[in-house]
Amino acid sequence: MTKRLPPAKDWQARNIDDWNTTTFHAYLSDKHAEMFGCDYVPFRGWTAEKGMIGNLIGTRTKPRTASNEDVKRFIDETFAEYRPSAQYPGTSFGFMFTYRKNVWQRIQLDAKLEAKRKEQAQAKAEKQAVDFEKLADWL
Repeated sequence: MTKRLPPAKDWQARNIDDWNTTTFHAYLSDKHAEMFGCDYVPFRGWTAEKGMIGNLIGTRTKPRTASNEDVKRFIDETFAEYRPSAQYPGTSFGFMFTYRKNVWQRIQLDAKLEAKRKEQAQAKAEKQAVDFEKLADWL
């Protein structure tokens, strides 16, 4: 029997690896209300924002170009940096992704560097294991 996922809008109950565009929008809405105290309004409409998020996390027809963790980190960092004003009391994913590319680029670089560090650590561990085997054979 396969384990069913919680509803897509229930971002708290879902593992971040199982998030989809609907889950991200539920997260955006909840986080926006918590941080800014007003309703979330998408940039250029819900469909446009779902397309932006889908281009990053992948869909049935689009390949993944970023991890869900990186997209969530982008949302968290840009929301934390945003300073509301009387004219713009809130923000949106589309606005941030369009005008805060520097944050996205830094997150991408951090993710690539972290992956490279893990790869190097794994290669080092494998090399040490081989060296111990050679040493054991020699003894």
